[in-house]
Amino acid sequence: MKFSPYNFLSVHNPEAISNFVNTVEYEKGQFLYQPPQRITPIYEIVKGAIRIGTYSPMGIEVCYDILRPGEFFGNLRYLNGQFSEFAKSLSSVVVREYDCEFFKKITIVEPEISEWFNIQVVKRWCRAEERLYAVRSLDAAAKVRKIMCDFQNQIEDASGRLINLQKILTLQDIADLTGLTRQTVSKVIKDEVLA
Repeated sequence: MKFSPYNFLSVHNPEAISNFVNTVEYEKGQFLYQPPQRITPIYEIVKGAIRIGTYSPMGIEVCYDILRPGEFFGNLRYLNGQFSEFAKSLSSVVVREYDCEFFKKITIVEPEISEWFNIQVVKRWCRAEERLYAVRSLDAAAKVRKIMCDFQNQIEDASGRLINLQKILTLQDIADLTGLTRQTVSKVIKDEVLA
C-alpha cells in the first residue's frame, strides 16, 4: 500500500481521522475553492484529477498544474495572505479534506508524514522547474510532446472508471502548461497526428 497521511493515521491515530479528516466526492467541473476564498482545508486526492490555477487580469482561468491521486493541495497559510488559487475537478473526484492546522502539525511531529510531505513538495517543485525549462528552451512541438508524455497515464475517477488524462485535458490546459496559445497547441497536435 502506498504511503499517505491517511493510511498512517489509520494505524497510529484513528481518532484523529474522525476529528480532522473528511472524505468528500465532487462531480466533474466543480470548484473545490476559488478566489477570494483564502481559507481552505488541505486536500489529498484519492481518485480523479484536479486542475489548479488562478485568474488572468481579464478573469480567464489559467491552469498551472494538474494534480493526480496521492497529491495534496490547498492553502497552508504560509504566504501572508498571498493566495488567489482555484481548484476545479477535471473529472469526478474523491478527496480527503484535512483541517489545515492539524495537517501542518502532523507534518512536523510525525517523522513519516514529514518525510512524505517533503518528498511531495520537492516533486512539485521539480515539476514546476522542468516545465519552466521546457517553456524557455523547447520549440512548440517539443513542449506539447513533453506535456502529453507527462499525462499519458490513466487514473481512476470517483466512480471507479479508468480515464486517460490526455483525453480530459483541454487545449487551453495544454497551452497554459506549455506557455503557448491554444491555436498553436491545436496546430501542433494536428501536425503530429498527420505526421
